[in-house]
Order: sequence, then C-alpha cells, then structure tokens
Amino acid sequence: MLERLDKNGVTVLELIVTVAALIVAIVIIPPMLRTFVSKTHDIRRTSNVKELQSALQMYYLYNGIYPIVYPAQKIDGKDLLSKTLKQSFLVLGTRLPVDPMSPTFDYIYESSRDGKNFTITYCLELTIDELQKAGCDNKAYPKPMVTEEK
Repeated sequence: MLERLDKNGVTVLELIVTVAALIVAIVIIPPMLRTFVSKTHDIRRTSNVKELQSALQMYYLYNGIYPIVYPAQKIDGKDLLSKTLKQSFLVLGTRLPVDPMSPTFDYIYESSRDGKNFTITYCLELTIDELQKAGCDNKAYPKPMVTEEK
C-alpha cells in the first residue's frame, strides 16, 4: 500500500505519526512532571511539620512550655525558635527544616503568650485531604500528650 520509492527515506505517514507522538509528549509530560514535583514538595512539607511538632513536644516535656515566639516568625534558621531548639534539642550540625520552596513558601511558628500552645502555618501546592488543602492556610498544633496510667 505505502511503498517506499527510496529505501533510505520515510513515508509521509511515518513522519505524521512521529510528529504526533512528539506533540503528545510535549503536551502531556510537563504537567505530569509539575504534579509529581508538587506532590514531592508536599510530602516533604508534611514530614517536616511532623518533625517540628515532635521537637516542640520534647521541648515542652522538659520545660513545661513551648518556646515563646510572639508575634509569628518564619522558620529560617536565624529565627528565635531555631536558636532556642538548637541550644538543647537538635543534634550538633543539624537545623530545623525549612520549606523546600523557601523563600517563596515558609513555615511560620507562633506560640501563645503563655507558651502553652503553638501554631505552625505552612503551605501546600496540592490538596491532600479535607484538612490539608492547597494554599498557605494549613495549620499544625501540638499533638495530644500520651500519659501513662498506673
């Protein structure tokens, strides 16, 4: 049906199929990669927030209050929270996690004035569930304390 006149050439149909495949790849792959990268960032963010909550719980157990930072400050390694936790609760040479897209997005820490509560505000690129939605209005609070009963 489609015969090649020259053994080294390509048919018009082969050329059309190749161009169509390239167009499909160019149109479909970049959005898929952006979604993959966004999901990766969000997984890291939720993991970082849990790590921050755990460090703050340890601080609370030893001191009876959370580090007092009021008004809110972004966590960038130079902030009051980072300095406070670095002195006693971080392994030498480590630091508090920062958002993977910092300075575009940041984790924000704020305690109550009495140090009995805190809020970590963070951004997500995609909606994870009803409590964790895309945007910068996501909040993390102290985890409930587990007490041993005798």
